[in-house]
Amino acid sequence: MVTTGAMTAKDSAAPSTPGMSSLGPTSLTQHIGYLLRRAFVHSTDSARACIGDDTPLREVALLALLAERAALSQREVSDLLHVNRTTMVQLVDSMEAKGWVVRERNPRDRRSYALRLTDEGRRACSNLVGELGRGDDELTARLSRSERDRLHRALLRLLADPELTPIASLSQHSGYLIAQAHRQSRGRALERLAPIGIDSRDFGVLSILHSRQPCSQNQLAGQLGVSAPAALGCLEDLEARNLVSRERSDSDRRVYDVRLTSDGERCVHAARVAVGELEAEVVARLGADYEELRRLLLKLLA
Repeated sequence: MVTTGAMTAKDSAAPSTPGMSSLGPTSLTQHIGYLLRRAFVHSTDSARACIGDDTPLREVALLALLAERAALSQREVSDLLHVNRTTMVQLVDSMEAKGWVVRERNPRDRRSYALRLTDEGRRACSNLVGELGRGDDELTARLSRSERDRLHRALLRLLADPELTPIASLSQHSGYLIAQAHRQSRGRALERLAPIGIDSRDFGVLSILHSRQPCSQNQLAGQLGVSAPAALGCLEDLEARNLVSRERSDSDRRVYDVRLTSDGERCVHAARVAVGELEAEVVARLGADYEELRRLLLKLLA
């Protein structure tokens, strides 16, 4: 295995090439799932800028859910929000400490506890949902009012799934719908890519390298929209599986060039077929709205 070296500023200063942009290669921006992931990151940043770092977005979702459904057991909330049991316990402990929720005996099952909003929790919910609206305005600032409405309709159509339970007060916000669509898309991609032995993050890296190699570590991070340490961790994992290789650049010994191995080439080919089939399903579901959704997401991310 090639030894990991320090990434330098020169990595990120390299010029772009045809087919590449700040959003990644054209081969990735053709996929709604990839654009949803980038939009999800953007929407999360916009929301946190408005509500602050002291309140995780999952807490807002839990508050809004309890405001609509009244008392629910922790298991019911965990299932509806798709949060694992351990995380749910931590979430409820934090909100209980803030005085937003209380745990009471579940009248439908005395062996379990139900969660109920306090008056303070209801006030917090109203304030936080309002702040998310401000974040949503920032998120969609590049879109006209008509385009915002069309984005909202297309996302709702994409999310027409009996397994999803949208929260009405949050479903008015594009950021929430983007987050839900991203989770749905990521889950389906993982199902398709699992037999190949990779996940959606791996697919992004391999696709970028398939479009342009060699590519520096920092350039990959920029195209993926992740931090340099996150990209490096992914590369180390792919290198351990002999899907990529890293070598010192001939033009700058401080920089590592990343390339696909022969195994990586075979893997990305199989993955592109699988993801292409998944994209075809999205096209079939959205019909004429498919290109419209893709165009609007690209404009939102520009």
